[in-house]
Amino acid sequence: MRKYWLGFFGSLLVGGCTKAPSEPLVARYRDKYLTRSEALRRLAVPPGADTLLLLRSYAVEWIKQQALADTAYHLLPDLRLQLENQVEEYRTRLLIAYLSRLLTQRLQARFVPSDSALLRQYQTQPEAFRALQAYYQYRWVKLPDSWLARREVVQHLYEPDSLWLKWIQEKGYVGGVSGSWVPRAGLDSLQAFFPTSLASLPVRGHTQASRIEGERAYLLIFQLTGLILPGQVLPFELVKQQIRDLLLQKHLHEALSAFEDTVYRRALARPDVALY
Repeated sequence: MRKYWLGFFGSLLVGGCTKAPSEPLVARYRDKYLTRSEALRRLAVPPGADTLLLLRSYAVEWIKQQALADTAYHLLPDLRLQLENQVEEYRTRLLIAYLSRLLTQRLQARFVPSDSALLRQYQTQPEAFRALQAYYQYRWVKLPDSWLARREVVQHLYEPDSLWLKWIQEKGYVGGVSGSWVPRAGLDSLQAFFPTSLASLPVRGHTQASRIEGERAYLLIFQLTGLILPGQVLPFELVKQQIRDLLLQKHLHEALSAFEDTVYRRALARPDVALY
């Protein structure tokens, strides 16, 4: 189905009911009626505003617009056919747009690809998921500054993240690990504490800095634990959502195209539809 990106606007030219409704009215123009509920739906009434005054003002403008449109229709007979064609074209596109949105919402809700399907897509075209910028993984810790603490840190620099976190927790230190790949901007919050460029460190390289807080001296340690350079293939976990989005778009395109073709074939099967 072709997608029409149409902005829906609440035009005052849109008429109300052509038959007098049973609900409260705020205005009438010949055979058109503007109900209170319809006017409130089109209005954005701020909290504390005078609703009656806003409804009255809107009703006045609605009647003016209906009268102007009616006058234009009678004074411009040469444009009537063109106008009616444009209105019909807009109606058609608006209906298709709403139907497309409804179908898209339902298809999205039902589309749940498995991790194995995502992985197959990743393995089929790994070159399609190359990094456009560098990504980093790191860990850090803040602990009281002493020669014993410096020695202790060295003993843990080459341990896995799980043991690093266990050590921090047992000692009551402040610190952590990035947990996921981050772009260079993700290092900015820590860069201000270190004189060395954190992004320039080699993998497993570390840097340190001293910090005074009150009357206590602390040692800050930063270690770069992972690096993806621009042009390298991104790991699966980092592009998992991107692959899911790509598969969803493909699924939507195929499903909507199939729906459009089905509707078209059914239409051609009708005796009152023909191609000349």
